[in-house]
Amino acid sequence: MTGRLALSSAQTAVWVAQQLDPDDRSFNIAEYCDIQGPVDPALFEAALREVVAATPTLRARFDLGDEGLCQYIDDTVDVPMHYLDVSGEADPPAAAERWIRQDLAREYHLAKGPLFGWALFKLADERYWWYRAAHHIVVDGFGFSLIASHVADVYSALATGRPRRRRPPGTLEQVIAADTAYQNSPAYEQDRRFWLDRLAGRREVASFTDWRPPRARAAIRESGRLAPEALAELRAVARRLEVTWPEVVIAVVAVQLYRATGIRDLVVGLPVTARTEPLLRQVPTMLTNVVPLPLVLGPESDVAAVVAQTSQRLAEALEHQRYPQEHLVREVPGLPKGRRQFGPDLNIMSFNYRGDYAGHPSTGHSLRPGPVDDLSVNIYDRLGGQGLEICFDGNAELYRPEQLAGRVGDLVALLGSVTELLDGGPLGPAAGQALTD
Repeated sequence: MTGRLALSSAQTAVWVAQQLDPDDRSFNIAEYCDIQGPVDPALFEAALREVVAATPTLRARFDLGDEGLCQYIDDTVDVPMHYLDVSGEADPPAAAERWIRQDLAREYHLAKGPLFGWALFKLADERYWWYRAAHHIVVDGFGFSLIASHVADVYSALATGRPRRRRPPGTLEQVIAADTAYQNSPAYEQDRRFWLDRLAGRREVASFTDWRPPRARAAIRESGRLAPEALAELRAVARRLEVTWPEVVIAVVAVQLYRATGIRDLVVGLPVTARTEPLLRQVPTMLTNVVPLPLVLGPESDVAAVVAQTSQRLAEALEHQRYPQEHLVREVPGLPKGRRQFGPDLNIMSFNYRGDYAGHPSTGHSLRPGPVDDLSVNIYDRLGGQGLEICFDGNAELYRPEQLAGRVGDLVALLGSVTELLDGGPLGPAAGQALTD
């Protein structure tokens, strides 16, 4: 057992929220990768155990000590891999999904641990799913990608005999120290002032639904896919405008939100890694943050101008991305009571998973990204040339599946006709009415 460690600001926010609602399962996050080839279960379990031993956050547990809230790294943690052969089932993917749904509902004991788990499913001789789950307090989406890449590397080394890749430097102690130093630095206060100034005077909150404070943050998901040729067109438009394609996507979502609500001064939430230093990008843990991205749209706006505005606002936001959302929510006047999001969150994820398992490729799939106050739009660029996966995760108390499916379809259509949208002139009056609290 190592000594006590403090928590990152992101971990503290999760711990507090879980204490306020111990039955909330929305902090159970999970994903799986679809491996196109055979997997040796014994070697895979050995790889998992090696990665656990090298990854302190997977052995963390959290409790109040004599000096306050701490995380303890428990070297005795031992979580066996579940191996399930469902290849004989009539519908192997459905059988695996049934097991996964039950696991997603499990309760994690923050003080006792373990706070993660995984399973390997055999769907066929040449197809396996590797499922991994954790409580959000120990890892975020970026951290999951680091862990997945590490497991792929170790398994491949065990299966082929090649050397393991050299692990990047950095420890969990250094990451926590860097986060603590930021919270006590002039940069923290500078970021605070920036956001309070940027959000001054904003009173309306744009939403695709008539928002009211939900009792819980469990989500339902509807998904769609942007075809490879449409993604190629999206990239071409980005090059034409001299921006990145995610900036075009953010602008298009803003257009969709303006058309649906009529709100001119809207805010899109932008999940960020909050890893502004190289060290912070090398160690799995929970650091992610959400920053507000305020935009102004109106009948006179054209899409090129919205993209340019998005690019500028995004650059500013990333410079100040470490100021905790939970702190900002409490300080911004006029935010509706009980609301934790400034507007729908838009999360574009293209983490570089090393998805090669002893020469066999894999495709990653997110199952549950975390709590949803209103709506999270999650866009995944990891389909290996097959386009984008677009998922709308809506709070189950605020949205019906058909509503989300309609919004997904609308966004896919907008992104699929982005050239026509760009050349179509001003947006004109919004068809929807502003939905305010």
